Amino acid sequence: MAEVATGLRRRVGHADEGGNLDATTSQLSPLPASPDAIASAASPPTSSASLWQWIFGTQARDSPEDMAAALHNSLRQEYGDRCPDFMHVPFREATTLAKTEGKFLLIYLHSEVHQDAAAFCKNSLCTDDVQAFAAAHDNVLFWAGSVLAPEGYSVSLSLGAASFPFLCMVLSTPRGLNIVDKVQGTLSFSTEAQLLREQQDEEYQQSLEADRRKVEEEALRQAQEEEQARQLSIRLQEEADAARRAAAERESAIKVKRSRLANGPVTKGKDTAFLRLQLHNGTKLERLFWASDTFHTVRDFVDVAFFERDIAIVRYELATNYPRKCWGLDQSHVTLQDAVRWLGLTPQALLYVQDLDS
Repeated sequence: MAEVATGLRRRVGHADEGGNLDATTSQLSPLPASPDAIASAASPPTSSASLWQWIFGTQARDSPEDMAAALHNSLRQEYGDRCPDFMHVPFREATTLAKTEGKFLLIYLHSEVHQDAAAFCKNSLCTDDVQAFAAAHDNVLFWAGSVLAPEGYSVSLSLGAASFPFLCMVLSTPRGLNIVDKVQGTLSFSTEAQLLREQQDEEYQQSLEADRRKVEEEALRQAQEEEQARQLSIRLQEEADAARRAAAERESAIKVKRSRLANGPVTKGKDTAFLRLQLHNGTKLERLFWASDTFHTVRDFVDVAFFERDIAIVRYELATNYPRKCWGLDQSHVTLQDAVRWLGLTPQALLYVQDLDS
């Protein structure tokens, strides 16, 4: 089943190409028993052997190699050729071989009398998924033992097998065996695999949700940018239209002002006033006006001069330096002749054009 392969992949660190193990054994739990101690337990004293024979019969006299081979052949005969390639060697030799080759040792303890053994072997152990796992991980050796045999029973005591079926991944070191992980009972193993699948499904859904939010945020950002660009285009178009209308209106107003200036005096006389108008940058404007002209006519002349010279002054007032006097837009009705009484703007005078926005 996929659960077995998935569970095993979580427990086996990848070895390098030469078969050496990654440096992850610092997290492993050491067993109190060494391989030699476990192997020695397979050959109990005379009193224990008598007790074993009383419980299990004379089959305990078979060699560890014969018992390992018999269990493997029994599993293959019962569940097919997809069973893992268990080694036909004593447990001590299996641990020594794993230590020598720098590989993990996956231990399966089989209980023929346990009610879950058959289902576990059929649906989990002897499957294509486990075969694929074994083919993909050449840094793992497989050993199986029956708890009804002396060696398998001794190994179960040493590994602390509390329920069956029992799987244990160990790492054999000069100091003894380090347990990488162990799975006891079909239910707990399946539950762990289910939790792994649920975790993977949750992570996948979270990834999909993150991608969906990213797409939505990108679409929203693009929509906002397009709307901003559209609003900017509308605003620029409106500003351009307003500028064209203002320019057209100003040009039309200038034509009217030019027409009002068309009948001005040509030569100086008692009924004329010659004005010099000086801007803030030193530019000077000169014109001969009728003494009866108002400051409105003078402002028409200044506006036309600003338009022709492209001078960007809109709000201004006319003023004398001494004595100080100013004529703004609201004094446009005052005639130059009336202004003579106070300032003598005829026959000639100097006025300053003061920009009110500068």
